Amino acid sequence: MRRAVPVGVVAGWLLVAGAAWGQMTPRSLTGTVVDGAHEPLRGAVVQVENVKTESVVTLLTDRAGHFSFKRLVSGTDYKYFATYRGHRSKTRRLGMFDSKADETVSLTVKLE
Repeated sequence: MRRAVPVGVVAGWLLVAGAAWGQMTPRSLTGTVVDGAHEPLRGAVVQVENVKTESVVTLLTDRAGHFSFKRLVSGTDYKYFATYRGHRSKTRRLGMFDSKADETVSLTVKLE
């Protein structure tokens, strides 16, 4: 006589394992926004877009031009850029396969 219990146990284990796999370590993106002369830009707008969901998070830089995005979903691609007084940096990518959990970058906004 066979039991259906082991099938239920295996199915439950697979659900738990799948959920654990999907909950990877959160990532962060920190950095500085500078002008063409490498001077920090206070109040620059930095946008990070989750490529999969198209959701966007926006921050302003502090006095030293610093910004910090915490708890970005790992296993997801992101696009990010900075703007300052109508000028924009190049768009960059944070790829899902990048090995670093914490990425530090410098974005340059040329004001000329």
